[in-house]
Amino acid sequence: MQQEPTLADLLIDVWAARIYILISLVAFFVVSFIVILAVIPQYRASMIVAPADGYALGDYASSVSDGEPVSIPFWRPKDQEGVSTDFYRFVYTIKGTAVAAILLKDEGVLSGIARDGRWSGQGNNWTPEELTDYLEKNIRIEHLGTTALRRISYEHPDGEFAAAFLRKVHLVSDQLIRRDRRRQSESRIDYLEDALKKTINPDHRKVITNLLMQQEHIRMLANLDEAYAAIVVEAPSSTPRPVWPDKSLIMALCSILGVIIGYMVWSLRHER
Repeated sequence: MQQEPTLADLLIDVWAARIYILISLVAFFVVSFIVILAVIPQYRASMIVAPADGYALGDYASSVSDGEPVSIPFWRPKDQEGVSTDFYRFVYTIKGTAVAAILLKDEGVLSGIARDGRWSGQGNNWTPEELTDYLEKNIRIEHLGTTALRRISYEHPDGEFAAAFLRKVHLVSDQLIRRDRRRQSESRIDYLEDALKKTINPDHRKVITNLLMQQEHIRMLANLDEAYAAIVVEAPSSTPRPVWPDKSLIMALCSILGVIIGYMVWSLRHER
């Protein structure tokens, strides 16, 4: 009956295979240096955003009519946690086709993305769908704990471009939502003003007036020179050193592979 090899047997075999292991280690170290030199360094830029939620006027949700307080619903649609639905729309819009179509008009953005080896667009005939696919793959959005905060990150060979690109994407996404909300509020204001002129019943007029105040508040927020859907908590910034390639990780993996391959080669030759 053949005994199972002990730790001492394994150490003896490793010592016997030291020449093969050493040669394999040297070969894999050479490969690791080639990989590190050949791979394009990637810098990571990141920013943190939070819901705007009409913060400019606080949690104002009531008015006074005829000397009596009147409860008014939230100025902007919110979920059960009190976070504006505009913020959730921002999170999904940031990597959408509408944003990509606008970014394609910016030559600085196009030239920067073209320097990214992960970009697979063909020539200058880039489509919004191609850029959307690029954004989906390379922009990462992380939920920070149990808060509504989000960390948005992006990697690129040029750290300064990565940070500038995040600023651009945030601005475009926020402006798209602002534009849509402004159009909606102006259309509703026109309708409500017309309905107010035609209404005689005092109770109906009071309801329409409160609704009109809500839409005027939304229009005011949309016209302010500040973020509408997502405010910047931490401005975009890039890491001082490349996050990839990770030299220590590559060297460690190559060392492990070198030992394993060297020992396997010795074992095969020893069995013969």
